[in-house]
Amino acid sequence: MTDKKHIEYYPNRLAKLNDFPKHLKDRERFNDYCNGKNEYFYKDEGYYGYRRNNEHFTYDQRLEREYLWNDFGFWTTWQKTGRNIFDFSEGLLEMLKDTDVSDIDLEQIKLPYPNFYLDISKAKIPFADGYMPLIEGVYVAEEINKDIDEDITYEKVISFNFTGDYVQHFKHINDKLYNHVRGFHSYSLYLDRPYNLLNVGDAVKDAKSMFLDVDTWEDHDDDTKIDLYKIHSDFIERTIKLVVNCLLYLSLKDKDVTEKFTSDLPIHLKTKLEKANTKRKKEVANNEIRNFGFSKIKFVGLYTFPSNKYDKTTGKISPHWRRGHWRNQKFGENLSQSKLLWIMPTIVNKDKGEPLKGHIYSVENKN
Repeated sequence: MTDKKHIEYYPNRLAKLNDFPKHLKDRERFNDYCNGKNEYFYKDEGYYGYRRNNEHFTYDQRLEREYLWNDFGFWTTWQKTGRNIFDFSEGLLEMLKDTDVSDIDLEQIKLPYPNFYLDISKAKIPFADGYMPLIEGVYVAEEINKDIDEDITYEKVISFNFTGDYVQHFKHINDKLYNHVRGFHSYSLYLDRPYNLLNVGDAVKDAKSMFLDVDTWEDHDDDTKIDLYKIHSDFIERTIKLVVNCLLYLSLKDKDVTEKFTSDLPIHLKTKLEKANTKRKKEVANNEIRNFGFSKIKFVGLYTFPSNKYDKTTGKISPHWRRGHWRNQKFGENLSQSKLLWIMPTIVNKDKGEPLKGHIYSVENKN
């Protein structure tokens, strides 16, 4: 279904609610609001300089505004790099969320953009086991390191920062962390050959280890550290298969992606775009739409996997595809190339009808 309004996508909703476009024009003033004014300080022992003074904030204000500043940073980067949103269908998410990815080589994950947003709200994944709220989506960012040396050995890092109305529920947990703004709901995967971080499974183990070694305070007792580690580890396990599979799907040649405006695009803007009969007029119409705050959404699996296999009206399982798996197939001279194959699911309950025909999709890579 595509009945979600443009303003209902997390980046757009948050920007509207907190007036982010306005704050872009005066970041320093917004920084003062979120983190306190940058004031000079001096102590007798010679310790002096500038720091953000948030001592007048209440405990809740400090945490909530730090989260807000963090969200503003993610949104700023996202909107400056194309404002790309991929909205995955319920049916496709259902098939992707449990497919194992631990053996997938990190170099085979090809991102469509260096920074973008995945809307995975239809998967209905909670932030913590048995707890509301649900994860709405995730900002995905890729950093390529071209200056590898003895100190910085990783080739690339893919970072995931998950979104949702979680602040009220989990801010006190994240406050126990050294890097509490990123918190337990964010993690990164490193491709680092010298440290044998080659596939998703390796990178996940590293992400969990880094959280325990870097993000938790040294003065926490062991039980607290273990509890925090378990929360973070469970969160990674709850999300890693789905987000990696979403990225792998976006790298397929035959992917089902439809780019269009949401149905709530103002009629006068829609009409102007439809009547534009030259390249120049289309550019003018699209610029006006963008200035109005709208951009196209990339709907993924809209036609091939539109909805969940469960028929809520009859309570019966309709004909559907059982989720598939990935296969890494070598080919070419001396098997120097690899092709990542997604084996489409098999039909379940075929006697009740025919679902859409499946395919084998492939992504080719040179080693």
